Amino acid sequence: MSQLGDSLVLKCGTRRCEKPRFTWKALDDQPLMDKSETNPSPTESQLVFHRVTLAHKTKIECAAFCDDKKVFFSTARVNVYSFPADPEVSGYDRLRHGEKSSLTCVVRDVHPADLLKVEWVQGETVLSTTVENEMSADDAVETHTSVYSYIPEFGDGKKNITCRATLELDGVPVNQQTRQTTVNLTVQTPPRNTTVTVSPSWQVQEGQDVTISCRTVSSPPPRYVLKKDGSDVEMESQDGTFRLQQVQLRDAGLYQLTVSNRLGSSTERLTLNVTGPPRNTTVTVSPSWQVQEGQDVTISCRTVSSPPPRYVLKKDGSDVEMESQDGTFRLRQVQLRDAGLYQLTVSNRLGSSTERLTLNVTAPPRNTTVTVSPSWQVQEGQNVTISCRTVSSPPPRYVLKKDGSDEEMESQDGTFWLQQVQLRDAGLYQLTVSNRLGSSTERLTLSVTAPPRNTTVTVSPSWQVQEGQDVTVSYRTVRSPNSSFPSVPLPVQDPPPKDHIILLAVIGPTVAVVTIAALVTHHLWKAKTRGVYELGKDVLLGV
Repeated sequence: MSQLGDSLVLKCGTRRCEKPRFTWKALDDQPLMDKSETNPSPTESQLVFHRVTLAHKTKIECAAFCDDKKVFFSTARVNVYSFPADPEVSGYDRLRHGEKSSLTCVVRDVHPADLLKVEWVQGETVLSTTVENEMSADDAVETHTSVYSYIPEFGDGKKNITCRATLELDGVPVNQQTRQTTVNLTVQTPPRNTTVTVSPSWQVQEGQDVTISCRTVSSPPPRYVLKKDGSDVEMESQDGTFRLQQVQLRDAGLYQLTVSNRLGSSTERLTLNVTGPPRNTTVTVSPSWQVQEGQDVTISCRTVSSPPPRYVLKKDGSDVEMESQDGTFRLRQVQLRDAGLYQLTVSNRLGSSTERLTLNVTAPPRNTTVTVSPSWQVQEGQNVTISCRTVSSPPPRYVLKKDGSDEEMESQDGTFWLQQVQLRDAGLYQLTVSNRLGSSTERLTLSVTAPPRNTTVTVSPSWQVQEGQDVTVSYRTVRSPNSSFPSVPLPVQDPPPKDHIILLAVIGPTVAVVTIAALVTHHLWKAKTRGVYELGKDVLLGV
């Protein structure tokens, strides 16, 4: 029995003569190709086939001649087989879980193929056996194909399978009768049974390192992609492990971890909570930090904080605290008393942040009061302080003006000083308080008192009249408070009063010094006795 392609040596010998002649031929009269003959000894002959082919599959006769006489012959049948290689198995790496799949075993260049048996073996179990039913051609080698179909389970991916081919031909060496190939089954499946773990925890403090690990059942090996919701950035991993270094509050949120291969994908969602004290706090005031009295004001606070913070707004100097869940505070119809410095404190269990803001409330002057010190009625020569107090924002302009005068006095703080007031300073005053939003005007009267002075006496029609004429004596003086000159009976004295001075009590708080009106009367009386009315100029004396 010779294997196709091997060399074959046939031997023939006789001792019937010393130098026999040998001949070799095929009994089917086919020429013997690719051969050579040798004589190892005078009585032996060898026919060598250097490469056995199927053409050599025949009966061959060896004849021995002594002196040209055939003295011996012998025949031998040359059997040729072909079983050169182990089976080739395919499809084992393309099995799909739950889908009908086929394994193919190919045995090439077999002869005779009708004696070939192919078995599919797993462990000690023969799963399938195929045998060629058709007769093989004598002059050809054939390729035998065996297909085993089944529906793989996922657990099959951990098993192997063997394609075992046996050439059941007598004469084939035992160690060459069977050839087999064993392969590890690969059951392809989309990612499944995916689990995700977060270490040290899904809730960490800002600054910690976080490891996200993904485990899945997948064949072929999957691609791992981690992506945060709302972000275009994708992180990829070969082994399903992602490391987030020193996480910040901005890293908190919902993540998608997608595991995929060419058969499908699986997506897991996880939430990472990062805790930290409030920071990056900003405060806005709407419509503005400066508003008019009566407007509504909204104070809004935004911060980066986890867990969510507590918002507390407090005005300096007040014990009242306002609290908000979302950082928004609404002040309705603000008043001037609401203006001032505010503290907005944002806090959670990890810390706090405080922002300061100033709210300015503007309004026209109101509740204006005016005080005069020492009094609204003073003596000439005293100093007078006029003080004005008002409620106003922005601070007002104070202007004091006396009726009938174009002169305006201005004050920054509402205080006016009148130094050594005179009688001319008495009268009605207007004090105007104004800002860009409006004005308020207060009126006050200042009374200035003083003793009479600059007194004059006049005689009408003249100081020289005829008998029988009426004479009017007029008295004029500067004094305060104002009063009419009193009618006082003057006794006629002769001689006239000394120093031509008469002191009279008049209406008012002071003592008035009167001119020598009485002296004029005295001279008129004296003139009558002489029949001449004369009044000397020296009588008109100013006091």
